Amino acid sequence: MLILGDKSVVSLDSLANGATVFEGNMQIIKSDNGQIHYVPLQTGKTNDAVVTNTVKTPRGGQYQLTLSDGTQVWLNAASSITYPTRFEGDRRIVSVSGEVYFEVAKNKEKPFVVNINDNNRVEVLGTHFNVNAYEDETVIKTTLLEGRVKVINKGASVILLPGQQAAGTQVNTNADLVQIMAWKNGVFSFEGKSLQQVLRELARWYDLTITYEKDIPDVKLRGEMGMNLNLSQVIKGLKSMDVNCHLQAGNQLVVLP
Repeated sequence: MLILGDKSVVSLDSLANGATVFEGNMQIIKSDNGQIHYVPLQTGKTNDAVVTNTVKTPRGGQYQLTLSDGTQVWLNAASSITYPTRFEGDRRIVSVSGEVYFEVAKNKEKPFVVNINDNNRVEVLGTHFNVNAYEDETVIKTTLLEGRVKVINKGASVILLPGQQAAGTQVNTNADLVQIMAWKNGVFSFEGKSLQQVLRELARWYDLTITYEKDIPDVKLRGEMGMNLNLSQVIKGLKSMDVNCHLQAGNQLVVLP
């Protein structure tokens, strides 16, 4: 969904490729590959109001867009980004929820700031990084692939270098970038993850409710699974990894001891 400044909603799935939506002094164009990007209108006006837009993905959906400064954004399932249709002032500020990957257009004069909540933000000049800020995860994780970022949490801050991940401000200097970015490449990666974490990811993609009949099984998962599999194939795959589960009415996945 694209939510415009007047709160009207555009279904991006229903919007035809090549279609244009006008918002203030911007054209919002859905390109032939299904992405949206922003192109300024040559109105001759210099005092047009800056309008804020939001893109939201549902469970089981992903989306890519290009902001007015050329920054590219990928949204994972059940995620959102709120941003101005054009950036003014001395900073480029956006707000996110869920999981979002950025390839920020370089501009040394205008840092790019990602607000996550009242206590957490990421500041960059131009770089590639991933933010995992789902509310059902225990900690916000920022992973740097290229460049440098400053991660700020409750007044404390840390600088990340490529290949590092901050959980809050605790730094892992040897993050598994392939696993962390698997979602962007259409894959669930199970390596090093708890069963609970894996099932939370599956729940967001397949719109599931997870129920544990008793204690959470102590199962070690490995490998990966394509995000293009249907749910019955996923459940079969989980069972092959010794996860005893079955699907009930209402898309409820029951996990047995």
